[in-house]
Amino acid sequence: MKNYITPKLLLLKLVHSKAYAAIMVSACLYAQSNSAHAELHIKLQQPTWEFLLHNQPQPTTQLSTQAQLASSESHFASKIQPLLAAQKYDAVLKAFNQRDIKNDSAALRQLRGQILLSMQRTKEAEQALLAAIELMPNLALAHRSLSMVYMVEKNYAAASKHLRKTIELGVADAQVYGQLAYVNLQQGQAASAVAGYQYALLLDSDNQQWQQGLLYALINSQAFDQAQALLEGMLQANPKDTNLWLQRGQIALKQQRPQQALSSLETALVLGENNADNIATLAQLHIQSGSANRAVTLLANNITKMVANNNKIEVIDQVCAWLAYQQQWQQLANLTQALQKNTNNIPAHYRSRFAVYAAQVAQSNGKTKHATKLLEEAVNNDPSNGEALLTLANILRSQQRTQRANLYYIRAEALADYKERALLGRAQLEIDANNYPEALRLLRLVAQLNPARTDVLANIQSLENLVRNRS
Repeated sequence: MKNYITPKLLLLKLVHSKAYAAIMVSACLYAQSNSAHAELHIKLQQPTWEFLLHNQPQPTTQLSTQAQLASSESHFASKIQPLLAAQKYDAVLKAFNQRDIKNDSAALRQLRGQILLSMQRTKEAEQALLAAIELMPNLALAHRSLSMVYMVEKNYAAASKHLRKTIELGVADAQVYGQLAYVNLQQGQAASAVAGYQYALLLDSDNQQWQQGLLYALINSQAFDQAQALLEGMLQANPKDTNLWLQRGQIALKQQRPQQALSSLETALVLGENNADNIATLAQLHIQSGSANRAVTLLANNITKMVANNNKIEVIDQVCAWLAYQQQWQQLANLTQALQKNTNNIPAHYRSRFAVYAAQVAQSNGKTKHATKLLEEAVNNDPSNGEALLTLANILRSQQRTQRANLYYIRAEALADYKERALLGRAQLEIDANNYPEALRLLRLVAQLNPARTDVLANIQSLENLVRNRS
């Protein structure tokens, strides 16, 4: 009789080599998806932009020389002047409401518009200011005030038009350039915004808002080296500004410098940053750099915050997959134990996946009974969890509980992503039972699904030889 490698042993090697295939694939996909550091992002606090309207309502004797009061308006002007000085705008508006705007000069129409703007009654302010411009198209102060109306209403195209007209008419202070830069940035014109903020800084070099605006504009125009240089100077002046450290980290990610991004985020955390998105990003950066301990600590210490967001749960799932692939069982145990305290807030799909990871930890410690219980919980939480079905079936097969094992293999076979591995498991059961013809049938199905599996073809050939020699 010819000597053949025992098909049972050969196939066992085949099945066991696939035991963690799904996890290996998951971990590899995780590594690939994060190899491009630009895909990671840092959530930045939205800055508060404050624009000063240097042309706040003034007593009429101090109105712009471009618009003069009519002689008939002098009495009204003297009446409201003390109210303007005291910033009693309600009383001033009440006085204006007793007049028909059609009879007012451009100066009074402009003042009415400024009063309304100060009271945040933007629609009425717009009408009054347009009425002033109707009488005097080159009234710079009215154009400037009108630009503020449109900025408040987020009508940036209209705001840009009136700001440019203001500059054209000779009013070009830092506020006007800063506002125009902001409007350009909101319209996606980052390069123009850079120029505007630079002009504003030339006129007002210590203004932090213009610095912040220039930084955003440089980042949006992908001028990262210039943004980095500006940011380092800003950090020297304000080393405890959390948002600046977050921006430093984001620039580092854009330039594919993960270590600088990591250190920047760590500094932000020390300064009080606690946003779940940024903690998750920092954990992923630590995984990439090989600092699994720190990554797990970050996620475990903020687990309640993480599980409140499905996107963050996905990050935890990816980290668990990576830890399982690396067989870092203690760290995986720490993370799954933290998750167990928040199971009520985790969707069933993810509870099932985390139960599988916990089961793998139990298996690594030789606690097969506990692993089985966890896998049964995983299947109950998500009947379509093929990894749980296959792992449970493999345990049952090793315990020679063939009927239950076959049941779970059949359930897994119904799932397209797990069909191949399930058929291999069923084939192994048939080999264990010396039912080689059925094992051959199942292996041929695997070969049809995946013709590149030369190991399966070798098993088929070995079984065919064995069957022929026994017949």
